Amino acid sequence: MKNKRRAMKIGLIIAFIAVLIYLITSINIYDKESLTDFFSTAKDDRNFSVFFTVISTALVIFFVPISWLNALSAFFFGIKGFIFIAIAGVIGSIVSFYIARVFQEDAMKIVYKIYNKKKRKVTLNEVIEKIDKFGMGYVFFMRSMPFIPFSIANFVSGFTSIKFVDYLLGTILGLIPGQFITNLFFAKAVSIKEDPIGAIIAAGIKIGYVVIILLWQKKSKYRVKE
Repeated sequence: MKNKRRAMKIGLIIAFIAVLIYLITSINIYDKESLTDFFSTAKDDRNFSVFFTVISTALVIFFVPISWLNALSAFFFGIKGFIFIAIAGVIGSIVSFYIARVFQEDAMKIVYKIYNKKKRKVTLNEVIEKIDKFGMGYVFFMRSMPFIPFSIANFVSGFTSIKFVDYLLGTILGLIPGQFITNLFFAKAVSIKEDPIGAIIAAGIKIGYVVIILLWQKKSKYRVKE
């Protein structure tokens, strides 16, 4: 039984890596222009919104920044693109969470390696400790503050003892406001020539949201080390 489980895990890991290699070599998913070109080839299809949502969900799982996808959703769909990116973000976060729960050590090696490619203010061990301690509140905090990439936060949460319901609620409550405001900002920026006032208002809302989050961070018990 243990050998079968191990074989299954190894098979799924190989499949995960194979899909990642395919996405990198065929689409170059970590290049913004390549992603834009890829989606542009399907934008005239009547099911483009479904296609965009499904592909974006997969890209979230494979560590593509959700901010890139949000910008693309605004470019192709305008403000309503927020709906598609929200669905992709939530589903992607659920799948990533369970991948981390199932594969634990194997997934941790990959996530730690990706996260530590850059110098960070906070270590993943610290994040794991705080999720274990504060639960949903810290997940909400991670979704609201850009100190840890969205996709990384999905996997890291799966390494902890947090209950799935708490993780999901923290994700939804933190994801929806921030991504909506970001999408609004991108959508209005794209149409700034046609609606300059709208672009200015959207920029003001975006700046206001960032200021509120930064002020909250300074007083929060979850505050990231400087």
